[in-house]
Amino acid sequence: MGYQIQQVNDIVSPNIPLGVDIVPKYSGLFKLVYSTNEQAKINLKTLLLTRPGERYHQPAYGCNLLNVLFEPITEFIKDDINTYINDAVSNWLPYINLDVLDVETHLDNPDLQHDIKITIEFSVSGFDTQQITIFANEDGSIIVG
Repeated sequence: MGYQIQQVNDIVSPNIPLGVDIVPKYSGLFKLVYSTNEQAKINLKTLLLTRPGERYHQPAYGCNLLNVLFEPITEFIKDDINTYINDAVSNWLPYINLDVLDVETHLDNPDLQHDIKITIEFSVSGFDTQQITIFANEDGSIIVG
């Protein structure tokens, strides 16, 4: 697969939007994204929160993360989460480098009785490292920050 990363930041190209945020800014309107770093973070969040088969005309796009998050917590769940995230990112977002992928369960932190916390530090070549935290609660909700 051939691709080229063209670095764009909001200082150099303030009038060239690269995409849209996944969270609406106003009712029915999406915030435009002007920097490569911010767009990479949105692309990663979108990939992790999309189940395979959910995207029209791209049935293989996505990550099985949501399917495993609410399974019973065993000693193997961390390996499954790591595998799903690494496979999806290397296949769909090869320009993103996963620097740190940390999965915490109640086996690591007793405060997370029925919860899972995933911390991802990533970078795009030529840009600063960013972090995403995914917190799956026992009530079935997911908080992504």
